[in-house]
Amino acid sequence: MARSRILSGPVERRRVLGGLTGAAAALGLTACGVSESGDKASNGGSKESSGAGTRSLETDNGTVKVPQKPERVVVLENYDALMLLDLGLVPVGVPDGAANPQLLPKDVYEQLKDVDTIGASGTPNSQAIAALKPDLIIDQFYKEKSAPLRTIAPVAFYDWHTSGAFWNEQIAKLAKAVNRESRLAEKKQEYERRLTEVRTAYRKQIETTTWAPLSGGPNGKFFLGTPLVTVMRDVGLRIGAGLPEKEAGFVPKSYEEMDVLKDCDALIYSVQADGRPTPTTQQLLDHKLWKGVPAVKAGRAFPSRHFVMANYSFAIATVDEIEGMLKKM
Repeated sequence: MARSRILSGPVERRRVLGGLTGAAAALGLTACGVSESGDKASNGGSKESSGAGTRSLETDNGTVKVPQKPERVVVLENYDALMLLDLGLVPVGVPDGAANPQLLPKDVYEQLKDVDTIGASGTPNSQAIAALKPDLIIDQFYKEKSAPLRTIAPVAFYDWHTSGAFWNEQIAKLAKAVNRESRLAEKKQEYERRLTEVRTAYRKQIETTTWAPLSGGPNGKFFLGTPLVTVMRDVGLRIGAGLPEKEAGFVPKSYEEMDVLKDCDALIYSVQADGRPTPTTQQLLDHKLWKGVPAVKAGRAFPSRHFVMANYSFAIATVDEIEGMLKKM
């Protein structure tokens, strides 16, 4: 059976669509593929010798010796930082722009605003990283850039392109890397409790409506679907607009294809953490074709501040948002 795919394409496209430093484009998380890497023996692996304080960790770059419970962790991508926060661990080094008050909830921003930076996403500064004396480096995107860093600290590499397409699959890998799987289990249970509450209270609205998430795109386009759709499906919402069952989205559509939204009773569009749409989403909201979509005319186009889906805290907040939408259906 075909596994889930969100977006194929180079890392640059991934970052334009979803990286937090470039999230003004779409405020979403992009990833593709889920097959296991076949290069476990030859690439990666820490130079740290084994001992009582280390354990063997299986990564997409081989078996790596890592501390029993890492405490000084550097991340090479913004999503990794958000995942670690959910696990109760503030990284000691993050990419430039990881702390952006426009894009992050206030409590998250406060935790990241004073963390040292280690260069832009995709171009880690090895000297800056070494100065932080990390005991673990985590990377999900930049295999060739992170491999040399293993001379500084063990590198746990998980290729989001080929090993788990969704945020909840990746956070499970990071929880194992930092030995905080019990903390992850607690967050997951909290999420599942909220899902049950909303499913029970709004069963009729959930069973009788069709939804789609979207965001603005460049050059007269919009993107159908985002990682938010994973939470929508967990709530039990039926997804329309022709988005395939196993897709999470970022399917590009031109404004002239807006008829695809006609089967939807409600729509969810992206806004930043400050509540304002990105410029491209605002262009979509201002367009005459958007204003003619049935769900929009009915007043059932709802904003979401949680299109960036990277951890269970964001997912729980999304369930809260969806509950507020269901009350209006």
